[in-house]
Formats: sequence, C-alpha cells, structure tokens
Amino acid sequence: MQNVIHLEFLLIVLGVALLPAGRARSFAACAAIGSGLALAGLRAGPMQPVAALPPGFVAVEGALLAIGGALALGSAVPSLRSTRLPASVGGAAAAAAGGIGVVLSAWRYVIAAPKGALVVAIVVVAGLGLLVVSAGRRVRVARPLGRPSASPIGLAALGAGALLAAGGSSTGGVFAGCLLAAIAGWLIARAPATRHPAVAPTVILLLLLPAWWLMATIAGPEGLAIASLPDLPWSPAAERLLAPALLLATWAMSGVWPWHRQEPAALTAPVAALLLVRVAIPAVPDGLDHWRALALPLVLLGLWHGLLTGRRAESVAALAWFGLVTVTPEGQVGGALLLVAGLALELAERLPARAKWAVSGIRAGAALVVGTGALLAITGGLRTEVVYSVLAAAALVAGAGRQPPAQASTASAPSATAPSA
Repeated sequence: MQNVIHLEFLLIVLGVALLPAGRARSFAACAAIGSGLALAGLRAGPMQPVAALPPGFVAVEGALLAIGGALALGSAVPSLRSTRLPASVGGAAAAAAGGIGVVLSAWRYVIAAPKGALVVAIVVVAGLGLLVVSAGRRVRVARPLGRPSASPIGLAALGAGALLAAGGSSTGGVFAGCLLAAIAGWLIARAPATRHPAVAPTVILLLLLPAWWLMATIAGPEGLAIASLPDLPWSPAAERLLAPALLLATWAMSGVWPWHRQEPAALTAPVAALLLVRVAIPAVPDGLDHWRALALPLVLLGLWHGLLTGRRAESVAALAWFGLVTVTPEGQVGGALLLVAGLALELAERLPARAKWAVSGIRAGAALVVGTGALLAITGGLRTEVVYSVLAAAALVAGAGRQPPAQASTASAPSATAPSA
C-alpha cells in the first residue's frame, strides 16, 4: 500500500517539475504536500491494517489523500487550457495519473473513517491549507540578489575543504576542512562590493576550536580518530556541552537564515552535514537528542524564510537540516538526498545557455530526488517531533502558492522547492 502511494506521490512531484509556473503548479505542489504528509504519517506510524488504526488518524489520512488527489487532478485543467507545450502536457498527465492513484488509495481510508470525523478533517485540512496559502501570497519581501560568478580559486578551496571533511581520518581534519569550506563559501556568496564581514567563518572557528580542545582533553592519548569516536568516554555533561557547539557550527555553515548572506547554502550545507554526520552524531548522540527541541525551531525559521523569499537553495538546505537533526535513519537519508539535489540544481544553474536541455533534465530529476528526500525528512520528523513536522509542512504549503521572483536566478526552478512535501 505505502509503495503504491509512493509511486503516485512521485508522479505528482514530476508534474510539479514539468508544469509551468502559475495556478497549475501551485495546485500540484499542494497536492504533493498533502499526499506526502499522509504518506509520511503512514510510514512514521505503526504498521497496522486500516481497521486497527485510530479513527481520528484514519479520518485525517483520508482527508489528506482525498484533497491531495483532487488538487492533482485539478492542476491538469488550467495547464492544458493555458499552453500545449510538450513539458506542460507531460506534467499535466503525470499529475493527473498521480491524482487518480491517490484518490483510489484514499478510498479505503474514506470508507473506514467515521463520517463525522472525516467531514471535520476535510474542512479543517482544507481551511488551514487555504489560510496558509493565502498568508504566503500576501507576504511581501525583497527579491534575492543575483548569484555572483564564483572564482575558480574559491570553488577549488571549497572543494578541497569538502574532500578533507569527507575523507579526513581525524576530528581535527574534519574541523579544518569545514573551516576551509566556510571561508571559501563566504568568498563565493557575495561579490566583493556587497560582501559582509566574515561573521560565519569567525563563529565557526570560535565554536570548533574550543570543541576540539575539550574533545581532545577527554580522549587523551587515544586521540580523536573518526572511527573511535563512538567508543570514547563521553560523559552526559560533556555531550550536552559539545552538542550545541557542533550544532551551532553546522548551522552557521549551512547558509540557512540568518546565515543566507554569509554562506551559499547549496555549496556549503553538504560540507556542514559531514561535520554533523561524521563527528556530532557518532560522538554526542545523546547531546543531540537533548538539544533537538531547541535546534528544530531555528531550522524551521530558515525553512519559512527560504520559501517566503524565494531562495530555493536555502529552502532545500533547511529541509535537509530538518531531517538530519532528527537523527533518525529516514531523516538522515532524506537530508542526504535533499543536499545532493540542491547541489545538482546549483550546478545546473551555472551551466552555459547552450546546455539548456541538460538543465531541464537535471531539474526534473532533482525534483524527484527532492520530493523523495522531503518525504523521508518529514517522516523522520514525525517519529521525533510531530508539531515541528506539521509546521514544516505548513511552510511548504505557504511557499507553494507564491510566484517566483521575475529575475532571481535562485528562484528560476521553483519545482525543486514546491514538491518538497
């Protein structure tokens, strides 16, 4: 059952990637979010037959799937009326096929749900969705600045830092690689005339240096080899002290609000994830669990900011961070997929104009990866922090109804953001 819904969800996501900007894409994006949230709820909940599930849960699932399917079907109509381009027709067909499948999958939940609870769930879900979409449309923000051309030296330094963070055998090597990548990212993020002071690299240095000293003191002669981090004698107090320092360092490097003017999220967020995955999670997992409830609101602020301001890279990075911070298998896989897709989209934007056909293919493929990654990230969130996961889905709904800015290059592929439900 869940695998079938997953295929239907991906068809709707593909529709979002191919449909032109406007009402059709907004409808398909909201359909992907609704059906994706329903699928995440099924994956995160207990594996039971529909008859054994709580009635309220069945009613909400039926409402989300029914509304998602109806929106997917509705997205095909305005698209076919406005244009008959091959991509538009293909997007409409994919969204319609996914919508039919979701409606059929919703049927068993609609039948099993108490009728009164189902009606209430449909009214509440539809009403809240309309309210959030309307609020997102009314927000007025400045357009993101255009992307400066990155110097080869900056890209080479960032690549060297990423390789050191990914392949370093010691904690110090990972820290050094992350710091090098953060400095390179700061150089790439803005042209010299508009460049802000290097706050993010400075903050990262001030956090990682004492963290390394404390970790080295605890490790003693055993050293800080990456392979031995889980076996070192970390005390609960040390974990709770080190976890926020590592979380703040990765946050400053991620390019998510308020660091969006300091670091290019698509390029530096994957390197920051290496610090989290290679050092923080193996060394201080209990500390991360302790601070997760405070870290997720900061990530959500970045997600809301990125979606409402049309910063695709920030939105994808923030959603990836949401999955990574849950420290669940689904969340980590989802976060990794989102970061890879965000990097692919960033590289596609830098391809020359003669490679337009390649850019379109990369965007469509990346949209499917973003949709899958977002599904897993929200699933991991529902396993740990249900309220924050719902707020993340609400942010996606608010961003789905917004029109992309006319000139910002980072907003030229909203299909990567919209299906991230």
